[in-house]
Amino acid sequence: MDAVQRLLSDRGVSVMDAILVTRELLGAGPTALGEAKGIVLSSPSRGVERQRHDELVDSLLEAVDQVADDG
Repeated sequence: MDAVQRLLSDRGVSVMDAILVTRELLGAGPTALGEAKGIVLSSPSRGVERQRHDELVDSLLEAVDQVADDG
């Protein structure tokens, strides 16, 4: 699967599209979407995207905490 992720990344396929492609390769079962997300975001070729994802999640959590503190 690492080779598939490297190929998708090298071709400029977005993370979301890579997740969908990976889900289909996994067979699109009930747990395939979560597994696909994990595979794509843990791929060494997606380091930059993973960092951006983590930063976004951290920012969203901080914003939610701020709203909770203000409310």
